[in-house]
Amino acid sequence: MLRRAGVVGDPAAHSLSPAIHRAGYEAHGLSWAYDAFTVPPDELEPFIAQRAGDPAWAGLSVTAPHKEAALSFGEADEPTRLVGAGNTIVFGPGPRVYNTDVPGFVRAWRARGLEPPRTAAVVGNGATARSIVLALAGLGTREVTVIARDPGRASALVELIRALGLAAAVSLLGEPVESVDLVANTIPAAATEPHAQSLAGAGRVVFDVVYDPWPTPLGRAASAEGVVALNGLDLLAGQAVDQFYLLTGHTVTFDACRSAAERELRRRGAL
Repeated sequence: MLRRAGVVGDPAAHSLSPAIHRAGYEAHGLSWAYDAFTVPPDELEPFIAQRAGDPAWAGLSVTAPHKEAALSFGEADEPTRLVGAGNTIVFGPGPRVYNTDVPGFVRAWRARGLEPPRTAAVVGNGATARSIVLALAGLGTREVTVIARDPGRASALVELIRALGLAAAVSLLGEPVESVDLVANTIPAAATEPHAQSLAGAGRVVFDVVYDPWPTPLGRAASAEGVVALNGLDLLAGQAVDQFYLLTGHTVTFDACRSAAERELRRRGAL
């Protein structure tokens, strides 16, 4: 029987997950198919229910805007519950929902051989920002500043930071940023462009969740400042390691996942 998996989002055609997972199938000689599915929010429940009831389907990767809704489709692991968002649904008699972005960021950070960040500034306050905060707690971070376009909407993220035992502060995007070990951006590149130089100058390391096209304004500013820069490809590869294992029971490496993503971007002319 041909096994199946895929990524669901709105949109999903841009996703690099098919390239990563298919490369893993090829490496292991697995007869699996993996496709991208654009599904609007009001069609998500029947889409998942149909596949969850099909024994050929192992599960789904979940991307925006469905990560919060993913919690409705199975028993959530602890990172998913803490973040309030999941990116992997594993089908079966007892469907489970996982957030592999959290260990994925830790894996991406360690793959670069970087020292643990004691202080960080996180731009944005959505699901990816919450995942990064949880990952930072695991890396030993002690202080996190949330940089928000609307500080009034950052309260839930601040509560999570404090619940994890970390010191929290909130700053308006555009205000001066104190020096930190990490500046992590989770909002669109266009929104950071006017502030890219000051953000890059404040961090020992910069992470920008955006990777297509790369470099982003923040990535260019980091290069000009001589600052180490990670991007969304690092997070994508890092989270795919656990996700691939959860769906198939087989292992892949961070480097293999990142290489597969880079090859696909080059094929698209985006690198």
